[in-house]
Order: sequence, then C-alpha cells, then structure tokens
Amino acid sequence: MNWRKARKHILILLRDLLILILIGNILNAFTIERELWSVETILRNCMFSVAIGYPAWKGMVWITLLLERRIPWLKAPIKRMIYQVVALTIFFGLLIFFGFFLWARLSLDLSFGIIMEEALPSLKAAFIFMFLSLLAGNTVLFFKKWKTATIQQEELKRAHLALQYQSLKDQVRPHFLFNSLSSLATLINTDTEKATRFVHKLSDVYRYVLEQREAELVPLKEDLKFLEDYIFLQKIRFGDNFRVEIKLEVDQNRLVIPLSLQMLVENAIKHNEISKDHPLLITITSTGNGQVIVKNNLQRREVSEPSLGTGLENLKRQLSYFSKDPLLVMEEEEAFIVRMPTVSGKNGA
Repeated sequence: MNWRKARKHILILLRDLLILILIGNILNAFTIERELWSVETILRNCMFSVAIGYPAWKGMVWITLLLERRIPWLKAPIKRMIYQVVALTIFFGLLIFFGFFLWARLSLDLSFGIIMEEALPSLKAAFIFMFLSLLAGNTVLFFKKWKTATIQQEELKRAHLALQYQSLKDQVRPHFLFNSLSSLATLINTDTEKATRFVHKLSDVYRYVLEQREAELVPLKEDLKFLEDYIFLQKIRFGDNFRVEIKLEVDQNRLVIPLSLQMLVENAIKHNEISKDHPLLITITSTGNGQVIVKNNLQRREVSEPSLGTGLENLKRQLSYFSKDPLLVMEEEEAFIVRMPTVSGKNGA
C-alpha cells in the first residue's frame, strides 16, 4: 500500500516537472533567437524551468491555501483579490529575479549588468506567465468555491426546511393538539386566568414556528423564549412530573438554529417515561466555549412515540455549515446528553 502511494507521488511529481519543462522551453522560444538554440540551451532551459518553476508553483499553492483559510473568496472577494495579487506578485518577483540572477551568476559567471541586459526579456516573459497563471488559477478556484458554496446552500436549505417541517409537524400533530386542548378544557373549569395564559402561550408557539421558518439562525434568547412557552404548555400536561432547569451563562446574543432547543426537549419527552414514579428532569446548561448542553435522565418508554430519528441528523447537518464544532450526542447509563455549539453573531463559531 505504501509503495502504491509512493509510486503515485513519484508519477505526479514527474508529470509536474514535465509540464514545467515544456512550458519553460515554449516560453523561451519567444525570447531566445533561433540560431542560439542548442542541446546545451535546451538542457539549461529544462534545469532553469524546474529550479524556478517548481518553487513558484508550490509557493503559489501554499499562499493560496493560506489566504483561503484567512480570507475566503466568498466572504471578502475584493479584499482577497487585493491580498492575493500583492502577495503572489511580490513572491513571483523575488523568486524570478533572484533565482534568475543566481542561476546566471553561478552557471554562466556573468556580471550583474550583463545579466540584466541579456535576461530582461526572459524575466519579463516569465513574470507575465506567472501572473497569467495566477489569474487563471484563482479564477478557476473562485468558481469552484462558488459552485461548492451554492451546493452547500441548497443542502442547508433542505436541512433547514426539514427541521422546520418536523418541528411544525410535531406541534400540529393530532396528539399534541388533543393534549393541549384537553389541558385547556381542564383549566377553563379550574383556573380561568391560567387558561388565558395557556391560550396566549399556545398562539406564541405557533407564531414563532411560522415566523422563523425562513431564518437560518436566531439569537439564543429568542429561541429560549419560545422554549419557555413550550415548557409552560407541557407542564400543564405533566405537572410536577416534568421539570426543566435552565442555567445558561453563555452570551444569549449568540446564534442557534431556530427551534433547536425545543426539538431537543421534545425528543426527551417523546422517548422517556414521564410519571409520578419516574419524573423527567431536563437540565439546560452551558460551557465556557459557548456550547449549550441539554441533558435528561434516561428512562426509556417501552413503546415510545414514532420517530424517524431525522431531527438530530438535520440539526447536525445545519450546524455543520455555521460551526466548526459538531453537535455531540452521548448516551450514558442513566442520562442522554446533547452538546450543541452556538454561533458568534459576527464571524462564525
């Protein structure tokens, strides 16, 4: 296996060197007079093309990758273009000038004046070629990144719509509505003031689901407000058998996927027994690096509510576009834990 990899790298290296040699000789065909060509000239062209061209090639790739991490094309195209052109122009200029000077000085023993007089056409041609390579390479890179970003945006939209659809479906499914209306009917006869609050909370839940169906990210404080409305409705249904403790120290202006907290709480309700003998406790805390931790005691139902398990997968997929930190799902002997990263409102996670 190692030999196959080594052979592959050797073949790639040979291919690159042959391309450089070919380009170097074609380039010199326009700068060296025909009567000066000889076997020695061709060999020198080949050696010069490899000595100058290969470092230039790899240097251009390294600078491009470095700038791509610091200043991505799609986030700041004008700034990136300026930095890229300046950095590579300086790099190519220094490499070609000093490389050519050292080559001519060491191999031909020419003085600086003669080198500049005789080599200036070749230097111009080499520099123009490098600059055109820079332009062509980065044009291709830009459009590749643009195409990738377009595909990712479409995938993000699909994941977002799937999550919003799942959340909306959870709220309008007959079981949820039946339980909510049953709770409301009981409250009307026992506590009219709480019944009024219940109706307002229920309408707020539906309003938020509909309002945020197009949003990709929302402030944590807004999603928490929605979650509190949802918890209020569930506590009317389950009473003291259902408890949620929220102790968040993270900046609540950080961003999250809309309905993500509610979906995690909903999952805990779906899959765990909630009774006087087995109360469900959900804690929502945070870490110093901005993660939100949703944890519940694990007491699986013998027959849980139907689930395709797509909610967490859609949430993972959406978060992957906004945060380098993944959504972590852990199941322990007595607890189910989800660690969800939040996103900075400025420049990502």
